[in-house]
Amino acid sequence: MREFDELAEIVSKLRKECPWDMEQTHESLSKHLIEEAYELLDALASLDQSESSKISLKEELGDLMLQIMLHAKIAEDNNFFNISDVINTLNAKLKARHPHVYGDIELETAEDVEKQWEELKKENSSDSIFSDLNQNLPPISKAFKAQRKAKKLNLSYSTYNEALEDLLSEVEELKLASTEEHKKDEIGDVLFAVLNVCRYLDTDPEIQLNKSTKRFIDRAKYVEKHINENSNIDELWQEAKKNLKD
Repeated sequence: MREFDELAEIVSKLRKECPWDMEQTHESLSKHLIEEAYELLDALASLDQSESSKISLKEELGDLMLQIMLHAKIAEDNNFFNISDVINTLNAKLKARHPHVYGDIELETAEDVEKQWEELKKENSSDSIFSDLNQNLPPISKAFKAQRKAKKLNLSYSTYNEALEDLLSEVEELKLASTEEHKKDEIGDVLFAVLNVCRYLDTDPEIQLNKSTKRFIDRAKYVEKHINENSNIDELWQEAKKNLKD
């Protein structure tokens, strides 16, 4: 692919001729990788039918790809491996983890595919299916992934309504909590249950949280712009919601 080859050449040239790129290491780039991943999440949260949002998504995907290319080039400079090795490893993994596409296994649902994926990962290991859960993931991502893994053990509700009922029951337990510590424990359970409901809506909780945060900030800015000493905050907030509908 000509465009990919050109990108690899650009990254190689930057590593040789740009003072900043020449100094970078896997460690020094780590913070940029995290930042770019979150900027991509922001772009996904803002994605709609507008051209500007599509362009933003395209740019953020490119920025994240640059981070991958830089890490691969640094590895190559240290005689570890190169970008072709990364791609070949990924190709082999995808084929091995998708025998229903590249083999003779038949699977009908996305849930079946996820269960098979976990089984294949554990095939040569006696560890728990939770052993490869990255403890450095942000709490929302870690909880969401743990819930998905638990499906293999049938530790999961069968329907959206059951998950919603669990959320409502956790809210009731929060209402009944009598001590500060008990309330803290219960609010954690409520958050965990909210993430579970997200799974049944087939939606990413971080993207939805980003969308809600953006809506809140937009409405708060509206209040900030129009508030005066005679303002009724509740009425102004409802006005903001009405005028700033998605």
